[in-house]
Amino acid sequence: MNTRPLNELTDAAKNAKKNLGLKYTPEVIRDEAAAFRIAATTKAGTVMLGEDAFWVVCMADAARLEAAGYEHAPRR
Repeated sequence: MNTRPLNELTDAAKNAKKNLGLKYTPEVIRDEAAAFRIAATTKAGTVMLGEDAFWVVCMADAARLEAAGYEHAPRR
């Protein structure tokens, strides 16, 4: 992932919520391991490859993102 300013990364997540009708704004995480740890602490969370960051989202929002062309982050 790159080093875009955090405000740009969160703006991209907010725009995705608005434009794709997501229920929640994705949690923007730069570190892959941290994203998977956070997702594991939620009831139905998963990690998606967002715009230059990892997005932790609920399963319903993951389905909406996937339909829009986003991908699940692969576990390494």
